[in-house]
Amino acid sequence: MDLDSDQIALALPLPWQEQLWQRFNQRLEQGRLPHGVMLSGPSGIGVERLATAFSQRLLCNAEMSKYACGSCKGCKLLMAGTHPDLSILEPADVGKGILIDSVRNLTARLGKTAQQGGWKVALISPAEAMNESSCNALLKSLEEPQSKTLLILVSHRASLVPATIRSRCQIDHLSVPDLQVARQWLIEVAGEQQAVDQSLELAGGKPLLALEYMQSDSIEQRHMFEQLVDNIRLGDLSPMSAAQQVQKLNSDQMLDWFMHYLHRLVTGEMQNSLNPALFEFGDQLRKARGWALSGSNINPQLMWEGLFMDWLKVFRSPR
Repeated sequence: MDLDSDQIALALPLPWQEQLWQRFNQRLEQGRLPHGVMLSGPSGIGVERLATAFSQRLLCNAEMSKYACGSCKGCKLLMAGTHPDLSILEPADVGKGILIDSVRNLTARLGKTAQQGGWKVALISPAEAMNESSCNALLKSLEEPQSKTLLILVSHRASLVPATIRSRCQIDHLSVPDLQVARQWLIEVAGEQQAVDQSLELAGGKPLLALEYMQSDSIEQRHMFEQLVDNIRLGDLSPMSAAQQVQKLNSDQMLDWFMHYLHRLVTGEMQNSLNPALFEFGDQLRKARGWALSGSNINPQLMWEGLFMDWLKVFRSPR
């Protein structure tokens, strides 16, 4: 989907992104920016925000500023969501793919002269939502870039992006920030220290995901999901009934919750009586999450029935 018409707020890099931000500015000042950049890192740490800040910095007309200034013509167009030299591609719906026609439209725009006389920027997120045909359609823009044109790809699962794309991009990896840095930022943004600590723990140290938990009912939903998983392993809930309860919810998010639940189980309650079947089940969760992220046309009801039946077997099989 092309989001040129949507409102776009000016973004600043987060505290744990400062080193990468400084490197970006140095490359820009020295004229050493590549034509393709891939920012890779887990969801919930601000990878998309950094990509947005990069694109806005390039389209800002205040050349000596380290950040988008917010007052020049370019920034005003950005804030209005009408900058003609910024293109954003993302799936039309969560879990769907980025279609080849959207990529072809993008490459056609990138082949034209910048309307504001400066940079042309394309932001693609997540890059792994492109299928093989979409990736092939993007290759020409990466192989034969126009002057002052930058493609910024965001990826939460870089291994799912074809090597033909990755090899033509400069890849910058972002990791989960130091816990104290994330905690301090979250306290400043949201306050309420106890809620911050609880949310960060549930979010695996990912500060933006923790903030999302604090601003929504996600914590309650996660507790309910983990209680459902507990009930299955205790034999208090059938896999079929459990699958019926969750099959319309966000599979990617719940699979992530399930993986964190399993990790806590292995490193906590069951660390002294580990069952090898737990690790085999972990592999199944990772495969299922790969299917969900790939946009494969899977039947959620059948997927969850299979996973929950195998989860029950872990605790019914001989150890």
